[in-house]
Amino acid sequence: MGKRKRRFGNGRLPVLRLFVTGFLLGILIPNAIWKMEWRQKTLASVYLLGTFAGKSIDGQEYFLYVLKMRGSAFLVAALCGISVFGVPLAVLGTVLQGMEIGLFLTMSILQFGLAGGAIGAGLLLPQYLLYIPAVCYLLSIVYMQSMEIWRNRGLIPRKVSGYLIQVLLAGAVCFVGILLEAYCNPWLFQMFTKNSYFF
Repeated sequence: MGKRKRRFGNGRLPVLRLFVTGFLLGILIPNAIWKMEWRQKTLASVYLLGTFAGKSIDGQEYFLYVLKMRGSAFLVAALCGISVFGVPLAVLGTVLQGMEIGLFLTMSILQFGLAGGAIGAGLLLPQYLLYIPAVCYLLSIVYMQSMEIWRNRGLIPRKVSGYLIQVLLAGAVCFVGILLEAYCNPWLFQMFTKNSYFF
């Protein structure tokens, strides 16, 4: 009991444990219910993604879509850091990030075999090479800042300014990831799938 209290009471988010837990859930869930409707839904989803990646996409329009989708989630997480909601959001967000990656890779492989790994990689690269460390870092600082409020210490202006600088640093890395997702990922996904028999 005392050991557990020290582990979570030190103000640090156990990022690696939570991320790996989510990743394992993302692998196990599709395997457990593969016989159900997921098979058809996965095929439809991956087909639509392939069709979408194969079309001529307006770069600026897609960039704005990705910026809105990723940016709004980033802002909500950052704002939760200065409230009591940051602690549960950080824990849940870390698990969900790992789960998302596990689901993408597992469903692609279950549907198409080992060759489906190319589809999973095409969906995640290169943006997740930046998203994973940036989001894990953001959720860690959100957790620590929110934990201060949980301990009834309130908002200390000096600490909030340091928090904002850290949020901006994570935001800059995420923004580069958004650029990669908007301009590099469709091309990379198309390259991974253009010689595949599933499309």
